[in-house]
Amino acid sequence: MSPSRRRAFIGLGLIAAGIVGSAFSGNLSVHAARFAVLYGLSLAGFALLATAASSLPLRGAVLAAIVLRLVLLPGTPTLSDDFYRFVWDGRVQLSGINPYRHAPSSSALDGVAYADRGDIDLADLRTVYPPLAQASFLGVAAVHGGWLAFKLLFGAFDLAAAAAVWWLAGVRRRKTATALYLLCPAVILQTWDAAHLESVALFFILLAAGLLLRGRDASGGVALGVAAAFKLTPLGLLVPALLGGRAKPARLLAGFVPAFAIPYVPYLLTGGATGSLFQSGSDWTGGALVFTLAAAATGPDVARVVCAVAFVTGAVWLARRLRGRELTAPVFAWTMTLLTLCLPVVHAWYWLTPLALALAAGLWLPVAIGLLAPVPEAFPVGWPSVLPPWRQATAFLLSRLRSGNRTSLVHLRGVPHTGRARPSTEGPP
Repeated sequence: MSPSRRRAFIGLGLIAAGIVGSAFSGNLSVHAARFAVLYGLSLAGFALLATAASSLPLRGAVLAAIVLRLVLLPGTPTLSDDFYRFVWDGRVQLSGINPYRHAPSSSALDGVAYADRGDIDLADLRTVYPPLAQASFLGVAAVHGGWLAFKLLFGAFDLAAAAAVWWLAGVRRRKTATALYLLCPAVILQTWDAAHLESVALFFILLAAGLLLRGRDASGGVALGVAAAFKLTPLGLLVPALLGGRAKPARLLAGFVPAFAIPYVPYLLTGGATGSLFQSGSDWTGGALVFTLAAAATGPDVARVVCAVAFVTGAVWLARRLRGRELTAPVFAWTMTLLTLCLPVVHAWYWLTPLALALAAGLWLPVAIGLLAPVPEAFPVGWPSVLPPWRQATAFLLSRLRSGNRTSLVHLRGVPHTGRARPSTEGPP
């Protein structure tokens, strides 16, 4: 066996040990230290695998990836409680009520049967998930599904995203990019443990990038519109899609506009389609270092404007700097990295999109950030008294910036202290 293949198999073994260990560790939010160790083990394995991924047989990588995903499938999600909101929104719609109209705590929804209603996080805020996400919630509710159905649905898109990485990546790095995506511990855990919906939008973003690369502008616009109707952040990719000679704007918009707008129509006609979205950054925040620092200095309203201007300026610069269809994957990766840095709410799974695009493009900084992003989430117990190191540093800096201000650290995060043992995992779509 060659040294590179030996490294690849050792790395795969470490990844497997971390994932399987997590699967049998019970509630990872309670056993945070154990999760941190196991996730660190899988990160070490991924780093070793990244040095020799090309020597790993792709069939073996696919088989290992499927096994590691199936190991996590039967377990109740413990890294996030967002699935309670998914189930609730689906049942509200099944009752014939627009989910954007009322918060879960509203007495207007007392007729909706859901035993776990009390476990919904931020229950005083209306839903923020876009229409196509709501359609998936409704579909799962219609078949009486729960978190397992969401894992299967989002997991199917995760595997489809792996195929899309293959399709988007250049011929020379196609095998390596696909193997690393399939065996990435952040991807596996956020989809197959936490049951997050990120993989759906990710698949359509990768599909859009691949279509633009091949000159299929209208179809690329449709794919990007579908992604944005499932999760709003892909809207930021309109900047590099329209600038830098990557597409003919009229054709792209002809596909994008109806794909994005039509899913909103039923909700707009029955009471709205934004919910508490525009309260992001004021009524709740989380994990957004840039926004938090800006809000500490200027207030959340001004911080939103500052971050928006920073993103648009940077995105335009990137689009003009990285011109041409052949650079679609790199410019999409850097644009999504910039956007995630500028958001008022950032959670670990938000980094899956820049990570996957970066793997396809052969970039490593977004991959490194995406891999490290779950580390702060390993310390949710005892919030706000127990903070991860980087949040402690941020809190110290904020205390210096806002010396004498009556706003507590809890309110800087945007979540009133209720004595709960875990922080919010919900954020803007």
